[in-house]
Amino acid sequence: AITKAFPPIIGESPIIKKYWSKLERYFPEHQLLLLSKSNELIGFINTVPFHFNKNLNDLPDRGWDWMLKKGIDDHENKIEPNYLGGLQVIVKSEFQKQGHSKSILNHAKDHIQKSKFNNLIIPIRPTKKHDFPKMSMTDYLKLKNKNKVYDPWIRTHLNGGAELIKVCEKSMIMIGNIEFWERMFKKKITTSGSYMLSGVLSLVTIDIENDTGEYVEPNIWIKY
Repeated sequence: AITKAFPPIIGESPIIKKYWSKLERYFPEHQLLLLSKSNELIGFINTVPFHFNKNLNDLPDRGWDWMLKKGIDDHENKIEPNYLGGLQVIVKSEFQKQGHSKSILNHAKDHIQKSKFNNLIIPIRPTKKHDFPKMSMTDYLKLKNKNKVYDPWIRTHLNGGAELIKVCEKSMIMIGNIEFWERMFKKKITTSGSYMLSGVLSLVTIDIENDTGEYVEPNIWIKY
């Protein structure tokens, strides 16, 4: 499942709720584990094969949501996949900051070559973007720290040989009524506007009059 590495709102995704249970059932061979010498789980990457016959610059704005749904739909419609999509890379907390995410990505890169996929494609979720929820993802990409790309997760991918394709502005979308958002914020909401929710990458838009709120998460398409 989507783990505690992400804010609770991510687990509320209708796409995750509908499709995630099929992922391991349909594609067990593409869920890649990193184990220690004593066979303890260090981390893993969840991936989904999918078919795409256009230029990668034409990958859709819907990013993560689109990719998971596309992989499941392609399988059910017996469409042969030609790309492998990375959904999440997780390193267990006790093993973090030891370079294991790089090992997991290397494992995935080896896997695409053995499985003869064109590329590994990932709509990545930068790890520090939540500190800048009002900033566009395009501007965030330009942030530097000591002449290096500011975000450590983007840096990890670039150092590992990934190429940035483009921002996918609507990679995940969560819509709910005011009662739903009050549960997420753990407080009463009485006015419309933009709200900051802990851990999210952009602001939540609340519309009291229409009893609705929307969170649209931008990600960044990359390829190996």
